[in-house]
Amino acid sequence: MKTTNKHIWIPALLSLSVIGVLPGCGAPAAGAVNGSEVPVQLIKLGQLSDSGMSGKIIPDQDIKVVSKVSGKVAAVSVEEGAKVKKGDVLIQLETDDLSKQAQQAESALTAAQARLADTRAGARTQEIDALNSALMQAQAAAQTAGAALQQAEAGFKLATDSYNKLRNQYDSSSSITREDMDKGTFEFEKAKAAYEQAQAGQKSAEAAVQAARAKLDLTKAGPTQNTLKALEAEVNRLTSVLDLANTTVANATITSPIDGTVVKRMVSVGEMAQAGAQIVSIVNMDQVQVELSVADSQIGKLQSGADVEVKVPNVPDKTFKGKITFVSPVSNANSTTFPVKVTVDNKDGVLFAGMVAEVRMAGTANAKLELPKSAMIKKDDKTYVVKAENQTAHLVEVKTEEKNQDWVYVLPNKELQASQQVVVNPNANIAEGTKLKAE
Repeated sequence: MKTTNKHIWIPALLSLSVIGVLPGCGAPAAGAVNGSEVPVQLIKLGQLSDSGMSGKIIPDQDIKVVSKVSGKVAAVSVEEGAKVKKGDVLIQLETDDLSKQAQQAESALTAAQARLADTRAGARTQEIDALNSALMQAQAAAQTAGAALQQAEAGFKLATDSYNKLRNQYDSSSSITREDMDKGTFEFEKAKAAYEQAQAGQKSAEAAVQAARAKLDLTKAGPTQNTLKALEAEVNRLTSVLDLANTTVANATITSPIDGTVVKRMVSVGEMAQAGAQIVSIVNMDQVQVELSVADSQIGKLQSGADVEVKVPNVPDKTFKGKITFVSPVSNANSTTFPVKVTVDNKDGVLFAGMVAEVRMAGTANAKLELPKSAMIKKDDKTYVVKAENQTAHLVEVKTEEKNQDWVYVLPNKELQASQQVVVNPNANIAEGTKLKAE
């Protein structure tokens, strides 16, 4: 082999591994060892590494259905394996307590709405008339209190004059006894108390008139904006409470979010479903995805949207059309490979999650074996390679296509497969059945 072409031994697309050190072209023929074994250098055949990428099939949609509320399971509508449509009921939780809470919220909202409506409508005629009547009554009471005050004032004035006169007489002469003076003082104090009480009654009556008039005026003016805002806020709050209660009742009926197949059910009737806990698993396999881990040497050749061909060993003699739908720009955490996803139509339902699939770019030729020209023998206008099996030589006729000056592609051959070993620079004297010894 020429040293100028040594780089051909390490192309990124090959998976060949060489056993031993290959001798240069034109090396002397190997001689027999121990009388029957011929020493040879061997090479393991490999395929083009970009001829196919292996991955595993996963569902296009894999939904873990959870309950939004906690509750006791009242009914289960599906079993594992059941086909469901989007919106089909899967699980029904008990709703008695939840429905009562919704009813209470609705009653509170109705009362708040009634209060707001009455306040907006303002006072009725009957209310205005009643307040007018109350004002007139207060005014009449004030007039009566005023008259009583005048009478009490006159009585107090008269009592004051009599007391002063009696006091002067008592102080200047002995004609007025102590008993007369005490009696006069009592009458004065009595009149004074009556006058003060009448003053208080008149003030109270005037205050009642002012209060009745203010209430009438306020009622005629209607509610303030702050009053209306407070009532509106209460209605909005109770509306939200009712909406939440109704949503909770609705969430007790758990439905399928997609069309698909139930593959797992975690609860039964009578058990408790916890909010946020998975209760049903549903997959949609109308389309599937092939998850690939692509080497960094190949990732640059893949683009999202590119068409690919998919082969599945469990579905022989059929090639599926696929499309690359995701090429990750970030490698896997623990390797230099990159996640890639391929979407494949599965309307026939022949592909199952977990199957291994091989993905090849559309238009890429089938995998070919690569062989160094130094491994070939020409005999009788035919080309052979020496395949080593169990330390025994087997001559295999091959047909090839040119790759470059040192390598060829081997056309499909049932007797020659990848990973098998062949002799490099074989001795022309090696024949079928010759015993070989790898160096």
